[in-house]
Amino acid sequence: MQLQNKILIVGGGVAGPVLGLFLRKAGIPAAVYEAYDGPAHEGGALGLEVNGMAVLKAAGVLPQVQAASVQSNTWTFENQRGKLLACLPTASGPDGLKSVMIMRSALHQAVAAAAAEAGVEMNYGKRLVAVEDIPGKPVLVRFEDGSTAEGDILVGADGIRSQVRQCVMPGAPKPEFTGMLAPGGVSPCNARIEPGSPQKVHFVFGQNGFFGHVNALTADGPCTMWWSTAVGELPDREERARRTKQDWQQELLRLHGDWAQPIPQLIESAQGDILDIAIHDIPSLPGWSAGRTVLIGDAAHAVAPHSGQGASMALEDAMLLAKLLRDYEGNNVREVFWEFEAERRPRTDRVIALGRKRGRSKEKMSAAAYWIQQQMMRIFVPLMGKKDQGWLLNYSIDW
Repeated sequence: MQLQNKILIVGGGVAGPVLGLFLRKAGIPAAVYEAYDGPAHEGGALGLEVNGMAVLKAAGVLPQVQAASVQSNTWTFENQRGKLLACLPTASGPDGLKSVMIMRSALHQAVAAAAAEAGVEMNYGKRLVAVEDIPGKPVLVRFEDGSTAEGDILVGADGIRSQVRQCVMPGAPKPEFTGMLAPGGVSPCNARIEPGSPQKVHFVFGQNGFFGHVNALTADGPCTMWWSTAVGELPDREERARRTKQDWQQELLRLHGDWAQPIPQLIESAQGDILDIAIHDIPSLPGWSAGRTVLIGDAAHAVAPHSGQGASMALEDAMLLAKLLRDYEGNNVREVFWEFEAERRPRTDRVIALGRKRGRSKEKMSAAAYWIQQQMMRIFVPLMGKKDQGWLLNYSIDW
């Protein structure tokens, strides 16, 4: 397929710049448009499993990501009293790749810088307001500042609240609150943490919720990243805006204040703002494309954070879409989109189901159910290490 204009990518988080990198490798011009004024400097932590790391390696940004992250080489499963229930070494990927924990802002900055250095056009402060897809003309996008851009194809990589999706699929399902709140923060860490150093990721399951923490890196040095997950009501926008850091600390101490240390201490010593995160899900879309527009990542298939695969799924999307565009020799780009969705949807549906299953283990439960959960973890978590996870972790795209 001969592309006469560049490919327009809306969304400059993770998938957008990485898609731009792969398109450059394929000799296809691309431009990324991000609503914010630059790469993210805020946000919590995320995990990248080895399947996501394999994509970053193929994109040429593995060293930059490893320099800003730590290895998550062991998962520990504990109860709220601090008792170890089980311990699970994480799997290694091809060429010894390891899973990592990284600040979302560090990942965004690494891939955005790599894309710009490779010649991908990176545009910031470009909030999408309209899409025009008229046959015989290039796809036209309009931004809030009055500017426009034209291209052969539009890719929506702008997350669960995708404005691209809203523009081209106005009748598509909207994100829905799952009933779970997941605030998170960063606290001081006195340990010596080096880039790439192996760290334990602590998963602490309580009767009324969940708490995770891991020692990691920020631009200011070592820290402990932490996050809570519990059932809660979603306040209205005004109430959420009024919530202060102290309000969040009081609420989190109400949930976790009697749990074993270091959890109360982490909450009390939080540095900066506590992230106000409410977990949303989106019903399965009838399709991931409309006209000459295609959606990738959370814009197409929101993956709950419980799966630990949200960023990795978006990265896989980016690499496969770029490969299909590179290799396509027909004239109807819709065929590329259909092939892309046909290959990706079964996998992402399975990961979405995995995330929902893991999310149920963090819900409020009776004392008897909590006791049963702990016994199940003691028995079945060690078996997870022996279970074949190849379908999830060994997925690869032959570039």
